[in-house]
Amino acid sequence: MSWVIGVQKGTDRGMEGLRKSAQEVEIDHLLAEEFCCDPTFAGRFLSACQPQLFCPNFRASMAVPEPSLGGEGFGDFLVEGEAGELRVALLIEDKITASPGVRQAKRYLACAERMRGMGWDQVWCILAAPASYRGEHGEYDASIDLETVARLLRSPDLKRVAYRRAIIERALTKRATSGVKVPDLALHRMKSDYLQFVAEWCAVEDLALSFPPLRGSYYDGDSWIGPIRHSSLPDHVWLRHRLWTSVKAPAGQIDLIAKTTDAAEHERFRIERPDDAITTLFSKGKGMQISMPLPEMRQGSGFDEKIASEACRAMGNFVQWYLAG
Repeated sequence: MSWVIGVQKGTDRGMEGLRKSAQEVEIDHLLAEEFCCDPTFAGRFLSACQPQLFCPNFRASMAVPEPSLGGEGFGDFLVEGEAGELRVALLIEDKITASPGVRQAKRYLACAERMRGMGWDQVWCILAAPASYRGEHGEYDASIDLETVARLLRSPDLKRVAYRRAIIERALTKRATSGVKVPDLALHRMKSDYLQFVAEWCAVEDLALSFPPLRGSYYDGDSWIGPIRHSSLPDHVWLRHRLWTSVKAPAGQIDLIAKTTDAAEHERFRIERPDDAITTLFSKGKGMQISMPLPEMRQGSGFDEKIASEACRAMGNFVQWYLAG
């Protein structure tokens, strides 16, 4: 028998690439160890779910972080195991500060249905989130509060129990202080328009730039697009477009970054930089960066083709400058 438990996390990697908080990573590791090393933990966990999930003699055999949902993105956590002759899977999605991802619960349930068709006897999707979370509880097979999970931890070593409960307490404190991050639909729309436009622009101008894929969601403060690569640049050199540089400053910026400690390259960035560009250290001196100012582009005013065209030309000029050296 196999169980799948879904626990909601802050973002949806299946749609947007890895974007997971340190607290969620810690909780994933904690749950993996508890399921695989404490044979009684699974029973307590399933019994504490709402509604209660009953599976006597369930034993976990494997814990898989970031499991594929079979074409529906990625989940947080998969527990595989048996209960007698039955194969059981638990898909767990853990949520701390993020709001629900795009079709998140539906994608978990669709994956569970496919798994049953592949021979799993039981597949359950479970949301694990703080008690104050008001998301998709009813759309999963079951849910469990992280506060309850903390109380389920057991060990003869009281110091170990306190240490592991503190992991969950830190996550709950993080939520209490930072709140729930809500995806910014206007910013997502603007970046979608941007990526479509620059791909077409570069194709017409024969500029071999490659841009990062569109993520499933963006949040206020996701102010740059990068890394942006060029086929002729070495791996340690890339570009980025900062759509705005600060909350108050009405300015954007194109950066050419070389993450290297090579003294000659540092000197070139300082002395030979293009006209109107400025040079700064990158990553606390682990590299150099030259930058060119541009008008800002914010979600309030929306995508601007003129600014995007200026950005592409600036990036092309930076590439030519670097290769000429």
